[in-house]
Amino acid sequence: MSWLYLLSILGSTFCMGLVDRRWRLFLFDRPGRAVAIVAAGGLLFLIWDLVAIALGIYQRGESPAMTGIEVAPELPLEELFFIVFLCYLTMVLHRLFSMVIARREVRP
Repeated sequence: MSWLYLLSILGSTFCMGLVDRRWRLFLFDRPGRAVAIVAAGGLLFLIWDLVAIALGIYQRGESPAMTGIEVAPELPLEELFFIVFLCYLTMVLHRLFSMVIARREVRP
């Protein structure tokens, strides 16, 4: 059992949090709204995963970098953290690009 993949996801999420904190892009701009958006997106992706598992489309892959812990049949622990990271990353990038575009529109 290895925790490498999970630690990579957590490390990436931490680094994304540093970027977010520095420029107050998402979570550090409106925390209540940010948590609600990530929770809603996470729930959507979790349902997506569970439906795909039930249909036999998605199966847990084997990797020496994964913990081997399943929170449900064919649903590895790492998937939950990846879903949160994916939602958080998407919103941070959305806000970053929105800020860059807004600044370019202000300049003549």
